Amino acid sequence: MRLTELVFVFSAAVTSSVFAAAPVSVAHNACKVLTAEAFGKIMGYAATTTGSTATSCFYSGPPDLGGQFMIITESAGPHADAMMKGPGSSPPPGSGMIGGMYKEGSVLFSVSIKSTDKAKLDALVVQIRRNLK
Repeated sequence: MRLTELVFVFSAAVTSSVFAAAPVSVAHNACKVLTAEAFGKIMGYAATTTGSTATSCFYSGPPDLGGQFMIITESAGPHADAMMKGPGSSPPPGSGMIGGMYKEGSVLFSVSIKSTDKAKLDALVVQIRRNLK
């Protein structure tokens, strides 16, 4: 399965698992919260944005490398903690991706990367949280 297919499968799983979340507003544009330049700097390779909406940004690097960042809702309520631990909150086992769902204030977001380096995932989450404040 290609990276873009994996990212799509993960994004679809996350999106379908959070239908109960409040609608996403466009206060934060995903590709401005985490630019391709910042993504690439953390990952250690030149990255480009390969697709985006106001709430999601997909990044590509060398063959079969990249990831995604998606703002699920900007008004997460008390149910957010349960959603962050539920099915679809992280990439499927064996996908070659790591990631998960995270919360910063009232913003619920997901990030996943084609990597096994948790330190890089953690650095992306720190960067996203910093830019959401």
